[in-house]
Amino acid sequence: MLRRLVVCIALLVAATAPAIAEDSAAPQVTPSVAAWKQDISIRLRLARRYPPTLARGQGGTATVAFRIDRAGHLVSSWLIESSGIPVIDAEALAIVERAQPFAALPADVRDDTAVLTVPFNFGAMPAPSLTESNPVPPRDDPALKAKLNSICRGC
Repeated sequence: MLRRLVVCIALLVAATAPAIAEDSAAPQVTPSVAAWKQDISIRLRLARRYPPTLARGQGGTATVAFRIDRAGHLVSSWLIESSGIPVIDAEALAIVERAQPFAALPADVRDDTAVLTVPFNFGAMPAPSLTESNPVPPRDDPALKAKLNSICRGC
């Protein structure tokens, strides 16, 4: 029963984490390597930002590969597959830079470096639109202004 619970939790965590692929030089998947990859996935998720200069309605996926040394320092990173939008490609590379330093390689990894490949998907933000059910732009919504005034008291 406990084993099934652990397996379910592991599958849930794996399903919600960014996908990290490994190349032929990457370590074999052992429990310590899986935990190390999970830690990297969390660091990447926390370092992620939506590019502020990206136009609404634009989106794409940029795939980045990066090399980590035994101590967890980023050695290099490069674009494997472009999204076709330079801002997204630059942000995908910047995420890896912001996420460092990474955890040191697990002891059961024989190589001195590991190369990981991660796709970063930036979904398109829909352009704001006025519909019959929402004829007033959000910034001019009287209900929103009333709510803000009750909270801020004129600030």
